[in-house]
Amino acid sequence: MTTLMKYNWLCEVVLSAAQLHVDESVLRILKEYYANYINSNRKLSQIRDLRTLLKVLEKRDILSYSNVDPLYHISNYLNDLQVQQHIQDYKLYLQNTAHSSFCDMYKKTNEGHETKIKNSTSQSKVEDIELKDQSVYEEKKQATCSEQEEMLQQMILLQVSERIGRSWRDTVRFLGIPEYQIDVIQNKYPFDLKEQSYEALKLCISQYSTDNWKLSLLQALEKARRRDLKELVEKLIICKRTEYNF
Repeated sequence: MTTLMKYNWLCEVVLSAAQLHVDESVLRILKEYYANYINSNRKLSQIRDLRTLLKVLEKRDILSYSNVDPLYHISNYLNDLQVQQHIQDYKLYLQNTAHSSFCDMYKKTNEGHETKIKNSTSQSKVEDIELKDQSVYEEKKQATCSEQEEMLQQMILLQVSERIGRSWRDTVRFLGIPEYQIDVIQNKYPFDLKEQSYEALKLCISQYSTDNWKLSLLQALEKARRRDLKELVEKLIICKRTEYNF
């Protein structure tokens, strides 16, 4: 999982937990806290949920993959130690990776391209650079689609595991998970239904192709008589397709 994917996943974890704890009063407190950073009454008036607030903070470069302090600040209102641990793990991940080296390399590559363009006396060299840039763009576009698909999976896993309760066993049985694997997961998290369901559903999804996992999960939820969760998953899929133009 790339750094950007980890960051996007972390944002979805915070947003999922916030559904139970961030009401209008908490949102108002957060807006007041970041009002000076946002510095726009019009933007503040448009923020009506936490997801929009995060997007505005990202646009203002207050929140980014390299600075998740705002997420930690927000987590103080969630009463969820697990979310805070995820944020701390992400910070540790940033410290222990060569991400800064990657940024330096990317910067040097761009500077090198600019120098070549300025010093080039041949149109063919300029065309070569343009072709390379187009190739990089296509690679990034493909990576973005993969990241968006993984984000959708993570969001659905978090939302469903939060609500499914003991129905996860019937659901994963309809997804083809054998009984011995169900027993293993139960024994691994004997007192945590959320972790049980999350790991079981994650295992199921990993066995399906990009498109098939969505249909299979919807069918399994229907058979397990959890139409409420089926409708939730359908809404999440449609929402993300609209947002990212899947």
